[in-house]
Amino acid sequence: MKAKLQISSTVGSESFEYEIVKPETKIGRSPQSNDVVLIDVQISREHSIIHRRGDSFFLADLQSANGCFVNGERVSGEKVFTESDTLQIGKYLLKLQCEKEKAAPPPVAKPAQNAGSHTVLLRAPVNASMLIPKMDSGRVSDDSNADLLKKELEELRKKSEVLTYIYELGNMFNSVFALEDIFEKMSEMLFRVTPAERCIVQLKEANTGELTVKAVKFRSQKDNQDKHITPPRAIVQQVMQEQAALLLLDAQDANKGGATAIIQGVQSVICAPLIVGGQPIGVLYVDNRKNTTGFEIPKVFGSEDLDLLSAIASQTSMALDNSNAHNRLMKEALAREAYGRFLPDSIVSKILESPESLKLGGTNIEATILFADVRGFTPLSEKLKPEEIVELLNEYFTNMTDIIFSHQGMLDKYMGDGLMALFGVAYGDQEVKENAAVNAARAAIDMQRRMVDLRKKFYEQFGHEINIGIGINTGVITVGFIGSNRRMEYTGIGDPVNLAARLEANSKNSTLAPIEVKGKSEPQEVYEVVWAD
Repeated sequence: MKAKLQISSTVGSESFEYEIVKPETKIGRSPQSNDVVLIDVQISREHSIIHRRGDSFFLADLQSANGCFVNGERVSGEKVFTESDTLQIGKYLLKLQCEKEKAAPPPVAKPAQNAGSHTVLLRAPVNASMLIPKMDSGRVSDDSNADLLKKELEELRKKSEVLTYIYELGNMFNSVFALEDIFEKMSEMLFRVTPAERCIVQLKEANTGELTVKAVKFRSQKDNQDKHITPPRAIVQQVMQEQAALLLLDAQDANKGGATAIIQGVQSVICAPLIVGGQPIGVLYVDNRKNTTGFEIPKVFGSEDLDLLSAIASQTSMALDNSNAHNRLMKEALAREAYGRFLPDSIVSKILESPESLKLGGTNIEATILFADVRGFTPLSEKLKPEEIVELLNEYFTNMTDIIFSHQGMLDKYMGDGLMALFGVAYGDQEVKENAAVNAARAAIDMQRRMVDLRKKFYEQFGHEINIGIGINTGVITVGFIGSNRRMEYTGIGDPVNLAARLEANSKNSTLAPIEVKGKSEPQEVYEVVWAD
């Protein structure tokens, strides 16, 4: 009679069959000591065994920590196992299927199916503590289980080493933010704690979502030139879809590893997803090559390696998330520093919130324009040294810019010894827009008041005084980013801007008579701002 086990996972779509051809079929988590390999943190290394006696099957639990359940009842001792029964071990369901053979020549006994042909999945643990196996404390005092206890203690020791490695890797990642450094630290740890021969990292491109190779690392230095390789697509797609780490013990099986694995001579594979914010952003792939010399035993990954890689993938995912956050904050800091020299915080924040708004074009808006210029600067520059001129202008512009910002204004530009500022252009602030003209007038008053102190300071420092003229005008202008795609500036243009410049130029005259402006058919009225000291 032919018999086989139909095995399926209650998590995901994993399923496979195993033909029972031996008197004893061992089931457990260790690929080295079991016929049926089931990877689950709830399953012991040697979990249970099925005895075949003629056409009958008997199930026995091997003193596992979490037990075996047949039809919902925990197995104690040895129990008959029939086709009508459902065996549950961890997250796996096992059904027995038997088929009577036709009268024919005696069947040829098939060799035991190599557990290496199975694909096994393990969902990445949420935290490293989940890697620690459970122990049945009720068996600790039982002398008959001393050997089993030693095995479990040894397993605990190994898991403790895993936690130590993960802790060490986390400490290394604390001060690393560049992707190259993250992958270097990660690969160093992988080669140290697993038999992996090469490691490949693939990440999704932000624009296309396509996976591209970001790092290729080799254990052997002689292979370091082979950088243009990619992991088998079938394996990567399965890991990304299942969001689960995959252990493939025999990648030469075309139905499992695919053509790429066969061509590259891959023997054994572990591939784990890199997950950030609940979404897979890439994979961490390691493999061993098939031995071509015939003198060495091929290296094959085990369940401990799967545990390690899953934990390392989790740590790497957190490091990538931290790296993205760090880079984003650095870019924002640099952008804020660059834009903050000329733009008020409200506009800088708008740019950082919507980088796509940083493009050529503008909108029409009513705003108030302020021009200020140093009187008699040309003859003054002839009397002072160049470094003195720079020092004077820097002091002057620093004071004037601070005043403009304090009145919700935006510094448009510096022009030699003059400056241009806009009021009422702040995004989404209706009060600032409504009070633009008042804010500009108050800024002009404070600027002239500040000049009283600056004149005294400049006379003591350079032996010369300076005066400024200010022109203010309100009207509808076009405000936006103007220039080229390679260099642009946020500014305002239009007739009201030209009139403000003319008013500043005319401020040296004491008369308030209407002024003629090019392009205007009628003279423009002029008003003077009067304030009390």
